[in-house]
Amino acid sequence: MGRGRPSKKTTSIVRTGRPASEKIVTCVVYKKPTGKKHYLNTYINFNVDTIITTRKHTPLIPDDYEIVEIGVGKSYIKRYMKQFNIKEITIQD
Repeated sequence: MGRGRPSKKTTSIVRTGRPASEKIVTCVVYKKPTGKKHYLNTYINFNVDTIITTRKHTPLIPDDYEIVEIGVGKSYIKRYMKQFNIKEITIQD
């Protein structure tokens, strides 16, 4: 044991996750305090934490708005448009 030829171990590299070239899309459905209408904003390259933080001087979504749903990925755009009957979206970089 240990004196012979070393065993041939094959190492394979497994890469998981999002490729670096793809941009993160975060979808947010919110309501204004005075109405019942839902709005959909999509943010490109923003984390969920930066959207819901209350420490920014100018937050992406004002503090008095009610955030109904948040999703990360392009598939949430169609899902939220159908679920909340939203006709137009706002895209922010």
